[in-house]
Amino acid sequence: MDIAAALALTGEGYSRRRIARMLGVSRNTLRKYLSDGSAAAHPDGGKLERYLDPLSKILSLTPEARAVEIHRKLTAMGYSGSYDLVKRKVRAMRNTVPPDAGEAVPGEMAEADVGRIQAGGRMLWLFTLSLEFSGRIFAELSERADLDAFLEWHARGFRYFQGVPSRIAYDKSRNRYVKAFVGGTGVNLPMSRFAAHHGFTPVPAKPFHPWAAGRLKRPLRMIETLFLKDYPLQTMEGANPALLGWLLNREGASGSRSVKERFGLEQTHLLPLPKMDFPRFRPKLQEKTIMQASGVGSAGPDGPEANPWK
Repeated sequence: MDIAAALALTGEGYSRRRIARMLGVSRNTLRKYLSDGSAAAHPDGGKLERYLDPLSKILSLTPEARAVEIHRKLTAMGYSGSYDLVKRKVRAMRNTVPPDAGEAVPGEMAEADVGRIQAGGRMLWLFTLSLEFSGRIFAELSERADLDAFLEWHARGFRYFQGVPSRIAYDKSRNRYVKAFVGGTGVNLPMSRFAAHHGFTPVPAKPFHPWAAGRLKRPLRMIETLFLKDYPLQTMEGANPALLGWLLNREGASGSRSVKERFGLEQTHLLPLPKMDFPRFRPKLQEKTIMQASGVGSAGPDGPEANPWK
């Protein structure tokens, strides 16, 4: 039995029943090793204790980092303990909900999600933007999804809220579509400039907190299973206003206040909308091809067809 892991999990506050189940031993065996002083001969736990601060920093900067990568970084810093101890410690830290997890701040955080769904006999895209404090949701169905569409969904969501949240969380570790639009490592240049234009900060959703992942997926799954199940979808022009109306009608109680009441409070804390629209990221392929073929426009940095990201 890994005594060091048992000690680490005990220090995290896990019950002996759960520790025994995680380590695959009986509670009697666990009790024997923890009570007879056998742990003194296994100093790995003490070795890892000296590296808890860098371990926490690694997880905060790269929440999706695997235990093997973390072990490699700690070893480079001088850690000489076992990989199993690091793996169990990482797992225990990821399963720990922060004390302020439920204390949402008005206007501070929103969560964005996008996924592929089937509706009306065809595959569509569904984008959702949810305000954490009030619970108000903006959602839009679309037949196309590219970087321009992704940014336009955000902009329409901001206009719907009549303001911009300070931060927006993206679950890049589990959603390949979000990862493609936002950037695999960090935030890509278009999203970075779009965020700067509107004044919000893109942040990764922390997949090691179950409450975060569940909340991110809840609006999308709710719309897919409750609204689209019986909705006679024909056109996007008719479906999207109907979807927003349906979401408004579902705004029931949220704690001691309704979503509508909480949104009234949150709206005063949202950042103001920018005075100018954000330029499209990439021009239409057809328009670009026509202009190049006719010799109109310039490919140089000062021409009308110049890429705004260069």
